[in-house]
Amino acid sequence: MRPPWRALLVHVVLLGVLLGGSPAWARATWDQVSEVEGMRVERRPLSGTGRYEVRVSTSAPFPPQVIFETLWRHHEYPDFVPYLKHLTILKESPNEKVLYEQITMPFVRDRDYTVKVTAEREPTTGRMQVAFVSAPEEGPPVQATSVRVRAIQGSWTLVPTRDGGTLVTYVVASDPGGALPAWLVNRAQRTAVPALVKAMLDRVKHNLASAAERRP
Repeated sequence: MRPPWRALLVHVVLLGVLLGGSPAWARATWDQVSEVEGMRVERRPLSGTGRYEVRVSTSAPFPPQVIFETLWRHHEYPDFVPYLKHLTILKESPNEKVLYEQITMPFVRDRDYTVKVTAEREPTTGRMQVAFVSAPEEGPPVQATSVRVRAIQGSWTLVPTRDGGTLVTYVVASDPGGALPAWLVNRAQRTAVPALVKAMLDRVKHNLASAAERRP
């Protein structure tokens, strides 16, 4: 059985994103830590925290718009995001959403958080980005039954390639709250982040196959 602390981190790193770059506390040089199934995994320290920001880069055989469509289907996340107990879309517009989410797993108290999700497109280059950041002021107050995730921020950046595919770059920095030590967070991220990028791209394949089956 997957350890409960790993289950929490798998979910947190999937849902963290940065819009338009990195914050001031994450300006150190990226260091490569592994190469997993064609995915380059890098990290850099978050000053004063003992934790790391993680970046995964890989190529996908789908155009950016196809990947974006899966990233933007937040109502589907409970179908493939581990330990997602509940997701509510509090606000929704073409380029912005506010989500409230609850996570549950064995032996560890439930976590919850509210995030603001945004989408950006560059028509001239075809570059797309889906991003979100913690927005506790836009969601319900802290619940007695859950530990509030302190911070999540990061980005999915999609850049078209000449062969019709996409260069996918996923960046995440998170603080899952509670008593999880920084070294444990860092250890989980090194394997969880590329695994979750793969899970998202597998979902893209699933959605494409489902769409093909529905065609007359």
